[in-house]
Amino acid sequence: MKVKLVYNQSLAEDEIILHAHKDATNLTDIVETIQQLSQSILFPGKYNETIYYLKQQDIICFRIENKVLNIITAQRKYTMNQRLYEIKSQLDHRFLQISKSEIINVNYIDHLKLNKNGTIEIRFTDQSFTYSSRRYLPLIKEALKL
Repeated sequence: MKVKLVYNQSLAEDEIILHAHKDATNLTDIVETIQQLSQSILFPGKYNETIYYLKQQDIICFRIENKVLNIITAQRKYTMNQRLYEIKSQLDHRFLQISKSEIINVNYIDHLKLNKNGTIEIRFTDQSFTYSSRRYLPLIKEALKL
């Protein structure tokens, strides 16, 4: 697929027009991604008494540890004063809840290992890992097409 960007100063507001062959694939995914990026929500994370605003695409996971919600990125771990269910409603399709205390960004999954006890070991691209809950296994398999 060829991609070309043409600027048009005569437009009153930002508009994206895609020209594609009728047999083109993944166009709905492309449109959905563009829409989500244009409505990107920033998440406030606290690190050393400083608040940083984090983009969804930079977040590896949201994890509750010791009753505190943490935002984990490749660089560091931030804390947040919201509930996990509140965060879940603001996330796009890249995020998947894998247990009652964790939501992960599937774009950071390096590989999966199915364990005999019914859990999945999830390895991330930064070499960290986590485990899914057995309760969420059917949802995970469906979302990741396993």
